[in-house]
Amino acid sequence: MINDKAIAWNRKRVFFPAQNNNSMFLGDANEKLTGQGAGTPVFAALGVAASELTGIAMGAAGDEMYDFWPLPWDVDWDQPVWGRIWFTHDSTDADTPDWLAEMKFIEKQVAVSDAGASPDGAMTFAAKAVSTTSGALEVLDWESLDLSGKISEDDVALQIMVECNGLGSAGASEIKYLGFELAYTIAATRVAARGQQQDFVNARQTTEHDPETVDQIR
Repeated sequence: MINDKAIAWNRKRVFFPAQNNNSMFLGDANEKLTGQGAGTPVFAALGVAASELTGIAMGAAGDEMYDFWPLPWDVDWDQPVWGRIWFTHDSTDADTPDWLAEMKFIEKQVAVSDAGASPDGAMTFAAKAVSTTSGALEVLDWESLDLSGKISEDDVALQIMVECNGLGSAGASEIKYLGFELAYTIAATRVAARGQQQDFVNARQTTEHDPETVDQIR
């Protein structure tokens, strides 16, 4: 039996693009995708028209986006998960927006509640000055979250709420949210070694706990 600790490939990333955001719906007379969360943010073209891309425009501090993730079978929930936020900023000012990501596990046949109101855990992204190149892509540093004590055997999905907590002097709709990225440790084997009583004794630990390392900088 191959143990996790003998496998070099031990981290996976998943990206939740703004276009697939579960909380967006056709909610206004102009048929723009509009958010269900606070601020009801809408889709808009990025400031650099030649990019031909869109994002969710942050109209004010507190704008929220929600997504929904069926739990993969290969996540090692004994290890922390990592997250970071992607967005663009359509101004030459060195604005300092800050962000928040809150997560909540969901059981089957249990009413889905608001991850932002009663989360199982949260990632806080401190205010950070953006590039002074208008339309520049911004990718925040990774933040970690330990959910090991929150998940139960009945949980089948994770609700994710991303909030632009503060615009940091940015004007309305200058910030376009592109998506949320999650990284986690893979658990390929979960059987204790012969003669061992402790669970997961052969489970491999993540080689580099922070994905933002020299060999994983991107």
